[in-house]
Amino acid sequence: MRESQEIVIVGAGQGGLSVSYFLAKSRINHVVLERGLIGDSWKSRRWDSFCLVTPNWSIKLPGAHYSGDAPDGFMPRDEFTDYLETWANGFGAPVRTGVEVHRIRRDDAGARRFALETSAGPMSADIVVVATATYQKPSVPAVARDIADTCLQIHAEGYKNPTQAIGAAVLVVGSGQTGCQIAEDFLREGRRVFLSVGKTGRLPRRYRGRDCIEWQAEMGTLDRTPDMLETPDHRFKSDPHVSGRDGGATVSLNRFRKRGAVLLGRLRSASGDLLRFKDNLRECIDYADEFAAGVNASVDRHIESTGQIAPRHSPREIADEYWPAGLTAKSPETLSLSDSGIGTVIWATGFNFDFSWIDFPVVDASGYPRTESGASSVPGLFFCGLNWMTKRKSGILYGVEEDARAVADRIKKLKLAESGPAAWKVA
Repeated sequence: MRESQEIVIVGAGQGGLSVSYFLAKSRINHVVLERGLIGDSWKSRRWDSFCLVTPNWSIKLPGAHYSGDAPDGFMPRDEFTDYLETWANGFGAPVRTGVEVHRIRRDDAGARRFALETSAGPMSADIVVVATATYQKPSVPAVARDIADTCLQIHAEGYKNPTQAIGAAVLVVGSGQTGCQIAEDFLREGRRVFLSVGKTGRLPRRYRGRDCIEWQAEMGTLDRTPDMLETPDHRFKSDPHVSGRDGGATVSLNRFRKRGAVLLGRLRSASGDLLRFKDNLRECIDYADEFAAGVNASVDRHIESTGQIAPRHSPREIADEYWPAGLTAKSPETLSLSDSGIGTVIWATGFNFDFSWIDFPVVDASGYPRTESGASSVPGLFFCGLNWMTKRKSGILYGVEEDARAVADRIKKLKLAESGPAAWKVA
């Protein structure tokens, strides 16, 4: 027998829970379906030493803005998941854990209703909010199939700590936030690290007395809208490398070099024990350095234009982040896993999004949902928590409240127009 609901929210991360908060506040019946536990992606896809990369003060969950005694700190993984659970329990979020939604389509029995195929059986709903975040599936390049079976391969989703790795050395493929932080994990353990880098920017953790996120918030960078991007594909660029561990730190390729990491270009191909790399290491280093210099220059201009008084940054500290002038950046184009002592490859190559399980024409040419403030072109079908949904901050803890409020307001107006308040408010 099909279960009937008025409103179904798919996903109990910050996006789904934020919409739930506003609906609960208005006493509107709904249910939140989560395939794992509350905040499951934070629990299952992050490693043991993970910390938020945005400061605690930027946690702007509705009804749960951070108010602790460490606003400039960075919550560790387990502390943040506890924070999410406490918040959800505090407003009585109607979450059903262990329920995965496999498909959303039009309900044949009702022209305006949705049918959901779930692991707990079929459901129908008047309104559906998809809040599964942007990325759902680990991305592993095809070259992984050509690496010798004797080498252990782990995607970052399954990485927890260095004890999982075998061999004297590890190869981390990918130099975004995740890859650099995993490389840091191994360097701290005294393990030999090979890092295959890509074109990823670098964010200075602190510059001229303030955190980079604080500057971005003040300068309006986090309020940029998708139409301000050079191309729509820039919505999916990897985040600049930066860390929140141990109070936050700038992560730079030059510092990795000084600590003994072997930097490599982009992994091109593999034949069993032999790996081949592109000769693009210098290009990637220059990109990261130029990105950081651009960020610093924009802050300098902002300080000057607003007449602020801000301390100058230490030239020595800045110099330590940049690749030394005149130092070559040539990496080997071939590498033997056995000769290098590499027993483990960790794929920090990101995730792909997949919304093919939604049987409605609501995605663009790249397969990404098209919305207007979270509302799709299909009446009653909404999204929340997506990267760049309305602004740069949409997919982060600092911006989810704004989008969730807009989605909840649209839902309230839709239900009011269709059936009046008595039909959808809790008794």
